[in-house]
Amino acid sequence: MFPSGHDPNDHDGARGGGEVPPQGGFSDFEGHLNAMRPDAPTPKKVMIVRTLMIIGGTCGLGLALMLLLSVSVPEDAMREALAEQERAIAEQQGVEVDIDVDVMRSLTINMLAITGVYGALSLFLASRIRNRTVGVFWGVVLFQGLAAAVLAFALVSGDFLMLVPLGFTVTMIAFMLSKEGRAHYGLF
Repeated sequence: MFPSGHDPNDHDGARGGGEVPPQGGFSDFEGHLNAMRPDAPTPKKVMIVRTLMIIGGTCGLGLALMLLLSVSVPEDAMREALAEQERAIAEQQGVEVDIDVDVMRSLTINMLAITGVYGALSLFLASRIRNRTVGVFWGVVLFQGLAAAVLAFALVSGDFLMLVPLGFTVTMIAFMLSKEGRAHYGLF
């Protein structure tokens, strides 16, 4: 057995010869080829993207379920809750607001559809991310790109809380487009 860090082909210690290891001319290219092997492990950056997509998808489906519960509230109870909120806004901010039950239900249904579709697609792509196909790669990149565009629009519209999920989304795109991510899917 050889000690850790010792080259087994260097019997007399003359090859390594110091602190600087010998440099191969194609080490980066060989790394790309090693990443393309069928038995190569999934890179850490791709696994981080998968984990974040599972978390985001689960949160999206959870939010969709909560919105589904709010849509199922009877109209009289919703009208009473909205009137109470209108009174609270008028007292705290001095602004008169008129919220219609049908408009609120419509907005809730739209948010339910958006978060539900996002959650389902995110979980679907996260479950397929280990498949090393170009379609999965571009599916994840395009899905995250669309999510980034929606979040950027919300940010520009004044919702500054969208900065955090936008940061995660841009990070996932960058990780997928990194050298390791592209090499894992056979793209140089």
